[in-house]
Amino acid sequence: MFPGLMIFSDPAAAASKSRSPEAERTGFSFSIDEPVSIVSPAVFASPHSGRLYPKGFLETCAASTLDLRRIEDAYVDRLLADVHASGSPVICGLVARGFVDLNRAESEMDPAMFEDPAPGWFSQRSPRVDAGLGCIPRVAFNGAAIYRRKILREEAERRLEQVYRPYHRALEALLRRAQAMFGQAWLIDCHSMPAETEAKRSPDIIIGDRFGASCSHGLADYVEALFRARGYTTARNTPYAGGYATLAHGQPLLGRHALQIEIRRRLYLDEATVEPHEGFLTLRRHMSEIAQAICTYTRAEAGLTTENTKKKAALDTSAAKGLGRKRP
Repeated sequence: MFPGLMIFSDPAAAASKSRSPEAERTGFSFSIDEPVSIVSPAVFASPHSGRLYPKGFLETCAASTLDLRRIEDAYVDRLLADVHASGSPVICGLVARGFVDLNRAESEMDPAMFEDPAPGWFSQRSPRVDAGLGCIPRVAFNGAAIYRRKILREEAERRLEQVYRPYHRALEALLRRAQAMFGQAWLIDCHSMPAETEAKRSPDIIIGDRFGASCSHGLADYVEALFRARGYTTARNTPYAGGYATLAHGQPLLGRHALQIEIRRRLYLDEATVEPHEGFLTLRRHMSEIAQAICTYTRAEAGLTTENTKKKAALDTSAAKGLGRKRP
């Protein structure tokens, strides 16, 4: 249905025998779909749907490409493809999660993975790091080891500089712009979850607001009701209360709200082949409808009436031009 695994290499790196395969430049690390006019303080994000893989990275992997692809939030970016029409921007990571995880803190590294770990990495322990899912993941699907060898700290730093930090600078710019325009910013961070890790009767959708710490209860309640009205089963915060993005950007007292939405992959995806199935188009339509409702809700929370929403629509939105590009 859509382009899947995409492999790229840097011709200059390939021509230079002195440079390691991991030294390839990754190019664009994210895309931004801008609305024609920004009429909502909401910003939608999909950090884990990237499917660009550096060729040199794949050549050094012990894990299969399929096992790497099965830890992607595959095609969540495509589920959000119509969301910008609601008046909010959508930012998506382009580079695969197996290469670098955009929803972790920079310091969430497993020192045992590296020949020369940074001293600070030993203190940033977390269940995610212990499970092999730190900022540089150690394992792919079903616990398969990604690497055949320990890697250098320099490689981790290169990935942070080329992929991780540009994405987070762009996300921060979008949120700052929203807050400057509307007095508030609302991050809607979208993910998908594998069926294999859940009980048989686990919900279709999990809404994460860090138990009320990252977002107003009103939006969490509202979004949960929107999914339920369309026939989805839902839960709140268990087992996914929110990742790094909701922790970093969810500061309601400062006018910053962050909500995480986890979508069960089997609703739209054949998890064995990582290919969308017939449920994809229905879910994409529902996500567009729900995004429209979220934008309406956040406009109301920012005190915007229909009339001054039209005035906001006339504002120059050039502040984010050049931040990214349309996804490939």
